[in-house]
Amino acid sequence: MATAVKDQLWRLIHSLSKAEKRSFKLYATRAGSTVDSKFIQLFDVLDRLPEPNDDQAMARMKITSGQYSNLKRHLYQQLLTSLRLIYIDKEIDIELREQLDFARILYGKGHYLDALRILERAKAKAVEHNQDLLHLEILEFQKLIEARHITLSRQDEDKLEYLVNESAERSFSVLNTSELFNINIQIHGRYIENGHSRGPEDELVNREFWKSIQRGHIDRDSVAHTFHQKINRFQAAMWYNYIQLQLDDALESARNAIALFEISRHMVMKDPDLYLRALYYVTLFAYLNRDEKMVARYLRRMEDFLSNENILLNENSQLIGHTYQYLSQFNHHFLRRDGAAAYALSLEVTAAYTEGRFLPNEQRWGLFRYKCAAACFLTHRFGEALDHLNEIINLRSGILREDLLINSRILHAICHFEIGNLALVDYHLTGLSRLLRKSREAAEVHRLAISTLRRLLKCPPNEHLPIYQQLARDLDQPTRHPFEQKALVYLNLQDWLNLHTPA
Repeated sequence: MATAVKDQLWRLIHSLSKAEKRSFKLYATRAGSTVDSKFIQLFDVLDRLPEPNDDQAMARMKITSGQYSNLKRHLYQQLLTSLRLIYIDKEIDIELREQLDFARILYGKGHYLDALRILERAKAKAVEHNQDLLHLEILEFQKLIEARHITLSRQDEDKLEYLVNESAERSFSVLNTSELFNINIQIHGRYIENGHSRGPEDELVNREFWKSIQRGHIDRDSVAHTFHQKINRFQAAMWYNYIQLQLDDALESARNAIALFEISRHMVMKDPDLYLRALYYVTLFAYLNRDEKMVARYLRRMEDFLSNENILLNENSQLIGHTYQYLSQFNHHFLRRDGAAAYALSLEVTAAYTEGRFLPNEQRWGLFRYKCAAACFLTHRFGEALDHLNEIINLRSGILREDLLINSRILHAICHFEIGNLALVDYHLTGLSRLLRKSREAAEVHRLAISTLRRLLKCPPNEHLPIYQQLARDLDQPTRHPFEQKALVYLNLQDWLNLHTPA
């Protein structure tokens, strides 16, 4: 963490686009500085450094460590101020906060009515763009001015009464939104901590938990439902249904969120991250339901949105968008069993990562590595698949999901078997069996894969066909539990069987 804080200025500079760097230079010189100013010189020095190196920067600047610390602090503040000016017309919340600042300055100068006029205009924008918290803050400032200078603004009849009622309703609505957001976070956290329901007992416990986090809340029917209240309701229901493995209901909740964006089209531009997230969840649950047409339909919507030149996304939104797009594309190729397209996509994603054009966090990159390995396996490139899987298995971060680790290690053993590294397969199966005994994410599908490998190791190749045929019969159970069906989607053993059983 200390290193991250120390290097934050270097990281900020290297995240700037050419346009943002140019705007900073214009801002810095417009503020009365010259290109010879020390903080501009420091900007140029850090911009040229390929890696953060304070000693090297101080040597080039010929300054002491104390001067360097002060200069870094000043430069960091100037950069953020410059970026704020760039994004003030693009981010409505930044614009509204600026209007609040202007109103406070006018209030401090004694221009009470002018401050109220600015606040009234800002309030209309806050309502238009669903900025509930800023709407409440504006109302509270309006109340403060009215309370202290009440005789100056009583031009409208019943103005104070209306303001008080509006404030009370907005306070109620903000509390409502916050509580629904809490429910969304709590049920999502429940999935992260405990995973899916595996039987009637788990289903009952999770049903009681779902009821408990909704008890004792205010009467949500007494106020108009805002966009954020509705979206949190849908997403919370989606996570609950996913925990209970009610995939059709989870898909319906995800599609309800998209329908909400279709009704409130302006929110697509105001919160593109949430819109992309909603699109991804529809494609994900359609994938788990093996609905290839629905995956294709919502993937096209995602691709059209990301390729629209009229939509300007910031770096974070672009990363989120490409993450969801790549994952959805992989899932679509896998549903269609299009190994060539999946492999081509794996090369594209890996190249983008290597060149620094696509840098998801380590946990996400582990998931992408698995998708790339599955694409290699589908096209019988077992050695390349092992390269990806070794990277996953050797990760030291400790943040990998257990189901991802289990699937990776099983696919790793199968690839070694296909290459002929039988001694390595036998060695890895012992650790795999131990992992499955301890993990809640272990499914019968995983145990079938391991037991099949053990039987194959004990028999000569001419006796393998009956073993594969037995695995095919074991997998062909239409009444299989939803948890097992999900496990089969991510570890598609049918691809393995296709290599060794007649069509």
